[in-house]
Amino acid sequence: MERTILSEEDKIKRAIEISQRRNNNTYTQRIPVGKENNKKIEINLFKRMIIQAIICALIYTIFYLINTTNYIFSEGFIKKSNNILNYDLNINQIINNSREYINELIQKYNSYTAENTIESIEKTASHSSKKISDKILNNTESKIKELSQMEIDAKEVKKKCEFIKPIDGRITSEFGERESTSKIVSTDHKGIDIATKQGTEIKAAISGEVIEASQNSEYGKFVKILYEDVMTVYAHCKKLNTEKGKNIKKGDVIATVGSTGNSTGPHLHFEIRLSDRYINPRYVIDF
Repeated sequence: MERTILSEEDKIKRAIEISQRRNNNTYTQRIPVGKENNKKIEINLFKRMIIQAIICALIYTIFYLINTTNYIFSEGFIKKSNNILNYDLNINQIINNSREYINELIQKYNSYTAENTIESIEKTASHSSKKISDKILNNTESKIKELSQMEIDAKEVKKKCEFIKPIDGRITSEFGERESTSKIVSTDHKGIDIATKQGTEIKAAISGEVIEASQNSEYGKFVKILYEDVMTVYAHCKKLNTEKGKNIKKGDVIATVGSTGNSTGPHLHFEIRLSDRYINPRYVIDF
């Protein structure tokens, strides 16, 4: 095989191709070598030289800084740093002081809140107690006035009439306010209830005229006897032995005991009135 002798131009060309392969930049076409290509090659070489020079300068600078540490970190700077690092920070003391301060703030807040709450409660209690006391006082005054008027009425009634007990029996419900466990039992009782066996005779407590002998859903069968402005009422009767307009003498049998109307058992509901004002029968009759 004969050896091919390459010209200078071909040698340059091949050297460029080899260099490009090494840099993973393979040319797909042949680049003609001329003056322009030679200029490009010179520029690339110049760039490489500049980059290498910069890298060398950086390396030299780093070594220089390492060797001249005392220049950058002066003795004064190092002393100040050591003073800061050597300063004794008592962390526990700081935490305790902070905790005491927070507790003090909480106590002040709680004290302020408690004072305001107590003051508010006192004001509310004072206002409420005043309302309650006023209500009790008003009720008491009302009861006193009512009692005083009832006592006056009772004295006047006893002057006008002589009374006897309408029946003998057991008092099961007194005059006035009472607790009610049934819809048919009123809470404001205007008379007294005298319980006895059914059919027992009821006598007129006073003399007078029968102004009503009838029945309704509340009293059942009842009788009303009037003398001047004094009235007696006999309710829940089983049988009526009189009629409206009849004149009755004290002690006459006017009815019998029953359980008609709003009644829970055999008894007599007995009332005394003066000019439509109710009187506790115990103020007038000794039961």
